[in-house]
Amino acid sequence: MPIINISKIDWFRILSDMSRSGYSLQDIAEELDVVASTLIGWKKGASPRHHTGEALIALWCRVTRKSRDELPKEKFV
Repeated sequence: MPIINISKIDWFRILSDMSRSGYSLQDIAEELDVVASTLIGWKKGASPRHHTGEALIALWCRVTRKSRDELPKEKFV
């Protein structure tokens, strides 16, 4: 039976990557139409709703010029 490899997106690293690319949390929040405190929650371990997460992934891909296959994932030990 095949094993399904489920990995969780590392939202902290996504937001950190975007900050290093010159986007402030306020910039990202405005782009996603959420409040900046929501992003702080994601950096601390919360996960966005599906549609907002997809929008953040699309923005990350555009800002970093990386593909979705290169998304930072949390490592499970």
